[in-house]
Amino acid sequence: MTGARDTLGGISEEQVDYTEVKRLDAPFSARQMPYYLLLAICCGIIVIKGDPKLVLAWVIAVLLAKGLHHLALARLPDRGPKRLIRRILATQLLVGIVYGALGLGLWVSGGETLRIMSLLLLNAAALNALSARSRLPVQLRFDLWLISVMTLLRIGWLWYKAPMTMETWMLSAALLAILIYFIHVTIDFRNMRQRLNARSSAQDALARQRSMTQFTGGVAHDFNNLLTVVLGNMELARLSARDGERDELIGEAERAARRGAELTSRLLALSRNARLAPVSESPEEMMKPIPALAGRILRPEHRLDISVERNLPAVFADPTSLQAALLELITNARDAMPDGGQMTLSVNQSADAPGQAVRFSLTDAGSGVPDHLRDTVFEPYFTTKPRGQGSGLGLPMVRGFVEQSAGEMHIEPAPNGQGTRVWFDLPAVPVREGAVPRAEGMARG
Repeated sequence: MTGARDTLGGISEEQVDYTEVKRLDAPFSARQMPYYLLLAICCGIIVIKGDPKLVLAWVIAVLLAKGLHHLALARLPDRGPKRLIRRILATQLLVGIVYGALGLGLWVSGGETLRIMSLLLLNAAALNALSARSRLPVQLRFDLWLISVMTLLRIGWLWYKAPMTMETWMLSAALLAILIYFIHVTIDFRNMRQRLNARSSAQDALARQRSMTQFTGGVAHDFNNLLTVVLGNMELARLSARDGERDELIGEAERAARRGAELTSRLLALSRNARLAPVSESPEEMMKPIPALAGRILRPEHRLDISVERNLPAVFADPTSLQAALLELITNARDAMPDGGQMTLSVNQSADAPGQAVRFSLTDAGSGVPDHLRDTVFEPYFTTKPRGQGSGLGLPMVRGFVEQSAGEMHIEPAPNGQGTRVWFDLPAVPVREGAVPRAEGMARG
């Protein structure tokens, strides 16, 4: 739980994030099923050895206590004052008392079998505290306190019934040793988790800093080059006496300024702040310009096959940005196959969200992307191409467009194991009447 201070009416109150508490402490979640299974086994044995009515009453009390704890968690906001944790601790105390009542009852009843069942219930409570609440320091300390009290009550009963006997001494020492060891293991486990979280956070911070340094350095370098061209040509144009030469210099400065505007648009797409104009249009219509546009960037030794599945729902996206993203992927696939080869651009239903998204995928037969670079290729200004042949903004720009369009993008090895497959899903809208027939095309350099 992380906190921040808000001031309302002149009173400063700490605000706590309760989302992790609600997720990890849910009493009826799937992660609690092994614990309930162990309790069911213990209850079955107790029914055979003891009083079934007592067990039935205890099960009802457990369900009521768990239900109250569930309601307290459900009413807990995702973020709120720190004092709200008292409600959770109160219902947690109630659940602990109900659980402990049966265990203490079995312990007091006497008999070797019932006492073993009592220790199994205590052990189940300890394991549940370690597994379910190891990330929640307040609830974990509360559980440790309850387990310690229940253990000491068992020891107290031993001394009440048979003081100063060898069996009492041995059982008391064993219970205390187990309790101390469990607390020691729990604290070590908690500290280890905190160290791992701190190390992971530090590594994430270093990765973000490295990416930001690379990004800002690349942007500064590109804009410095463009400004140098613009200022240099404008200075030369001011000193030139011939109109033709002056016009040529101004034209060169204008072209550099346009490249700066293009770079700005790429940076906006990268930051998910580009000005998109999404429309609802069929994928077939959006794909129509691709063969002609791809033919301008492909060489004769490259071949692009385009296939669009029948009866696809309309896509809600910016057509111009979508076509630019696909051309960027085609360019990367072309550069990955310098000696030529075949690439396939397919449009079909998303395998992850059928009917809700349309998948655009491009598969090439290049050398592929190493496993350790599959996430790195989306970092700004990272490129595997030779110096001067890639800006490092292509894939980050495509990913920025996809995520700004509420889509998802991935890169993976080609299905045949040779080459790379890059795909992204874009949200779909209901199919309009009159399905567009399948469109297939082929573009050659």
